[in-house]
Amino acid sequence: MKTPTRRCQLSFLIGIAAILSSMTAHAQFKCQGADGKIEYSDRPCDTSKNTLDKPRTNSGVQTRPIGDPMAQLEKLFSDYEPRLCEREKLDVVLDAARREGAIAKQPAAWRVKQDRQIELNEVLVDFQIRAGKITKAAGNDSKEMAALRKFQLGLKKCDVSKPATVVEPKVEPKAEVKPATKPAK
Repeated sequence: MKTPTRRCQLSFLIGIAAILSSMTAHAQFKCQGADGKIEYSDRPCDTSKNTLDKPRTNSGVQTRPIGDPMAQLEKLFSDYEPRLCEREKLDVVLDAARREGAIAKQPAAWRVKQDRQIELNEVLVDFQIRAGKITKAAGNDSKEMAALRKFQLGLKKCDVSKPATVVEPKVEPKAEVKPATKPAK
């Protein structure tokens, strides 16, 4: 025979289970933002958020993509191209300066460019993460992945003859020391 407290506990647990199951029925997607906060949604996560739980695929409901992946990639390309191209140009300038030893001679003068390169490297990582989320579902042999490869190869061919948007550090000319001349006799 069950005691009244057992019945209350059992009723309580059944109630909690019912509430939890009704919550998950509406929120199929579990997304984690950049700040670490977890959100539940009935729509797929944005490309800026990580998907933690995927919806069940055997539900029999036909879903369509939220947007055209190629259109999303084209927008991503246009948003990131100026900064990624600047990164390529800056990389060429800094690489040449390292080879010539200019950075070792005047590290403080090159620090601004190096800091900008670090910022642009972070932009590149952000671009790769966002593009990866779009192309991941399509696979390696998809038209989206081919477009991404073409875009990345195009970045290598940025017009490096034009200077990067960052100005070259000015090199102070060394003061010339003239040898002392002997007085004429």
